[in-house]
Amino acid sequence: MDGNILKRLRKKKAYSLSKLSKLTGISKSYLSLIERGIQKNPSLDILEKLAATFGVEVEDLVKTKKTEEKHKPSIKSILKVEIELSEDQLNPQKLKQIKELIHAINEE
Repeated sequence: MDGNILKRLRKKKAYSLSKLSKLTGISKSYLSLIERGIQKNPSLDILEKLAATFGVEVEDLVKTKKTEEKHKPSIKSILKVEIELSEDQLNPQKLKQIKELIHAINEE
């Protein structure tokens, strides 16, 4: 578990470590170890208590950036663009817009 997730959720609710400890029944020192990244593998019981307290799913507590990136499709993989313009519609402004779109896609 990334301790930053716990810290972010705790600060969002404006909970101190002491208050979170009282709400969850998890010791303040153990919560601190998680937040500081010293304890990275809390039990399912701990994760369930935290998830219930914050109103989130357990998976929200344990997902990593790599997991998120793996499940997030890139714009290139989901975008299909078909442009049909007649010669009289193809003006410098339209060409510029098309080039900007292609550049934006390539930057992704």
